[in-house]
Amino acid sequence: MGALLSLLRGSSSGYTSTSTRTSRDTEPSARFSKQFSDFILNLGDSRNAQYVVDNFPEGSRVLRAGQALLQRIRAYQDGSDEIRAAISHPTPDKEEAAWRKIGPSVVLLRECFEHSQSLDRIIPDILDELCSQVNDYDLGKTDRNRGLARLLADLMQSAFAFDSLKSSIPAIQNDFSYYRRTLPRMVKSQDDGIASNVIPHEVSNQMSLFYAYHNPMVKTVVDSASQFARDSRNEPLVLDCISALAAGSFNTVKQGKSDSPESERLCVLVLATCCILYDWISPQGVGSAQSSIDVKAVLDMVSEHTLADSTPADKVVRANCRTLR
Repeated sequence: MGALLSLLRGSSSGYTSTSTRTSRDTEPSARFSKQFSDFILNLGDSRNAQYVVDNFPEGSRVLRAGQALLQRIRAYQDGSDEIRAAISHPTPDKEEAAWRKIGPSVVLLRECFEHSQSLDRIIPDILDELCSQVNDYDLGKTDRNRGLARLLADLMQSAFAFDSLKSSIPAIQNDFSYYRRTLPRMVKSQDDGIASNVIPHEVSNQMSLFYAYHNPMVKTVVDSASQFARDSRNEPLVLDCISALAAGSFNTVKQGKSDSPESERLCVLVLATCCILYDWISPQGVGSAQSSIDVKAVLDMVSEHTLADSTPADKVVRANCRTLR
């Protein structure tokens, strides 16, 4: 089994792999609570985050980069007025004024798209680490598992936040659409400032596909995780790992065993992440009778918590799941 599941065997005698479990007629809530009843997952300890910084620097780099991009997106400068003027009374000067305005914004959107590609590469590495074989249960491994779980959740939180901001800023889609429509003329501009913001046609096409989705960053995470599960040729193991993370977080919050408000926030975030990943990886989905996550109990418990710029956690889960609405 994976690292996290090895830890569970040392802490929860009732755990049985979903790949070999035969009692499928048990109610989901009973399975969810009994199979993982002793597993508590506190993620607020600084040692967990430090483990990632020291031993998984690429993951830390991607997380920091995403958080920095969120700050810039929150301060997004749209070109609506300049675009409106260029369309209503088109002149070369007004068109160039629009290009100068939206150019830096389009470059920022390209950086966000490139960040999604970094996410696509790092998610399989995190899941592979969580599902990798280990034989020892020392404190370092505990920090490792919790640190990786926290990293996965923090990356998903950044994805939630980005998608929420994209939905709340219509100018993102409008600016990029105008850029695409006028690109053939833009590339001919003699203005160095305008020319420096031109994006290669192939990249522009890829960006257009990316921004067409209502939740492009979360979609990147779930697509990457789903591909990892398929490539691993052992989806049940991946689902076991996700279920274990969800159960540990569920128990921690439900039993009031969080060691800090930050730890409880992270547990809710892990729960949301696990429900969404499980829903996309499992052919039946997280809400099915075969699911080892009691999603109804999860949604009921997290409904009073918020994620992604104050959106209720249960609504975030429903909005990003395949089988829940």
